[in-house]
Amino acid sequence: MNEKNNSICLLSDVDNVESFLKSLFGSSSSKIKKYFSKKILNRSLKKGALLELPFEFSNDGLINPAYVGPAISIIEEKGPFLAFDKPHNLFIHPLHYNESNNCLSFFRSIKRFDLLKVNEGHYDRGLLYRLDYETSGVVIYVKDNLVYHKLRDDFATIAKEKIYHCWVAGLEIKEGTHLHSFSHAEAKGKRVVVGDPHQYEVQGELSLRVLKKDLEKKQSLVEVKLKTGLRHQIRAQLAFLGNPLIGDEFYGGPKAQRLYLHAHKYHIVHEGKDYLFESTPSEFNGL
Repeated sequence: MNEKNNSICLLSDVDNVESFLKSLFGSSSSKIKKYFSKKILNRSLKKGALLELPFEFSNDGLINPAYVGPAISIIEEKGPFLAFDKPHNLFIHPLHYNESNNCLSFFRSIKRFDLLKVNEGHYDRGLLYRLDYETSGVVIYVKDNLVYHKLRDDFATIAKEKIYHCWVAGLEIKEGTHLHSFSHAEAKGKRVVVGDPHQYEVQGELSLRVLKKDLEKKQSLVEVKLKTGLRHQIRAQLAFLGNPLIGDEFYGGPKAQRLYLHAHKYHIVHEGKDYLFESTPSEFNGL
């Protein structure tokens, strides 16, 4: 084994590398094709030949323990849930084994192996929902595998409140409920397109309330109650309303040290019990 690959010495002839990998590791075609070219997969090998396996293929589905990032605060463990405070500019979970700048690598680094057994084999593990890389705040993790699968399929019903705080450009804020439509399945790296209700396929709803105004900087601290949960919804919808988030240059906001969007409070109900998790960072008191 070297730094990048494992090597297997074949004990018999192999007619087809893809079939061999499926029989040996039980890997799916989609997983195998992530790491091997079509030319290699169709190749036949003779007894005694060496087949190199990419290190990431051998560790596919595992969480890298070499965490890169700030310490993550656990807000509370209650019932089947663990709530933690995600820092901004940190990925919520990896997409490949070699990624270590994510929250789940933090939990592996502090030896919370119990958490990583939930939804094992999937990189999002027991995360009940996701926050964008730039967004900070409350994240709820389900510690029980059966509870996770039950709640993940029914999240829209059990989530009673999803409240975010954000600093936005401008002092004129249209408070109240806003319903807009969103273009479907926007490509990664592209802006979400927002339009009038029913202009596009998907509907997104939120309500706004002003918490504070900075007259000198012409900025407002806004509470957002999120009814739906679409990709970039708050960022795109506030920009469409004329109040892009501070630090959100992607949607036309002014440059800042960070994107000022924070998941402040999540209220969920499970088996008749209320669970309320809350976080407010110091930088949201003022800019």
